[in-house]
Amino acid sequence: MIKKICRPFWSYDVQKTEKWLSSMAENGYFLIKINRVSRCFFFQQGKPKKLTYRIGFDKMQGETLSRGLMAEGWTKVLRTGNWFVTSNEKSPEQIKTSSVREGIIKHNRIVKYIFGGVVFYFLIMAVFFLSISGLILFSADSQVEVVESPYWIFTYLYFCVLIAIFILGLYSVVKINRTNKKLLNEKINRDELFRKTQGKGKLNKAEEKKLKRSGQLVIKRKLGWMYAPDKLEQWLEKMEEQGFNLYRVSRAGTTFHFFVGHPRKVSYCADYQNIADESYFDIHRDAGWYNVFQSYGSLQKWSIWSREYSEGEARLQIYSDKTNQLKHARKIGIAYTCLFLPLIIAYLFNIGLGLEMISHNKLDKLQIFSMVIMFIAILSFGSYSIRTWMYYWRLKKQVG
Repeated sequence: MIKKICRPFWSYDVQKTEKWLSSMAENGYFLIKINRVSRCFFFQQGKPKKLTYRIGFDKMQGETLSRGLMAEGWTKVLRTGNWFVTSNEKSPEQIKTSSVREGIIKHNRIVKYIFGGVVFYFLIMAVFFLSISGLILFSADSQVEVVESPYWIFTYLYFCVLIAIFILGLYSVVKINRTNKKLLNEKINRDELFRKTQGKGKLNKAEEKKLKRSGQLVIKRKLGWMYAPDKLEQWLEKMEEQGFNLYRVSRAGTTFHFFVGHPRKVSYCADYQNIADESYFDIHRDAGWYNVFQSYGSLQKWSIWSREYSEGEARLQIYSDKTNQLKHARKIGIAYTCLFLPLIIAYLFNIGLGLEMISHNKLDKLQIFSMVIMFIAILSFGSYSIRTWMYYWRLKKQVG
């Protein structure tokens, strides 16, 4: 038996639609088709079952799901246009990865901008019309005469249509704006839920101090790891093999907190991105990686990812393509060279001037101290740049 239900604004709130689809499945009605034009859902009646639905929007989505989603238990129900629907027999609390929401958020924004433009146009026209009408009606010389006409019905209909479009536009803007906020918050809530289910909920300071005193929480500091990310990865993986399970990384990214736990195999990846949007994080999360650390820079972002794997299994890598790994390493070298080289040149220029002044005995002790500081800064910045290129050459040597 096929059941047909019309939901005109289902795409305005996909989370509500997903819950509705789950309730339909619990009542024995399973989604088989969506008609985007008529906004109708078609259901096949069967044995009631608990299902979790997930709606996605992706122009590049193929017929099959990614391996990460399939491994999580997702199956594709249908695809219509750029929209697709997946289902999972697990409850939402048990699901760690699911399709990203970025496509829906972008699609919603386009729809919101279109309707926002319509609403803005109507408001401008309404203000203009009311202003003209007010001037005419309240003018002392004005004479308004209403003439009976059989065609007034079309005028009323015309204004009814305009009002309906205006209300639709206003509703769309408000509704989509709320939905997008919920979709953006959903990712944050999902991360928090994942941490709780993984026993990675954040401890308060008192609890951390107590664990430190008892020796159950160990703190290690690692400065300047971003200039040799491969060594950081090796160090973290070695710590895990010794039974030190990484709990969290400080906001500055220099202090690492480890629980004294049990030895395990965990792959770590310190990744650098010039500009990282939300899809970057969603893609890796969907692939099963856990975001351990994320720097706060808006243009240059460092992230540390981890993923546990079984004994005997090959070490997991985010980037398996060696060419991409080399490009990634070269990008780090170029970025930090461009960052430090102007400073080094400027300091060298100042030191050169200072040396000339020393030869004429024109520098006091404070100026000489400043030159020493600049010299130390040159050595430091130079070493940072050299370390990034040494990382590149190490990787190139491994690739062969």
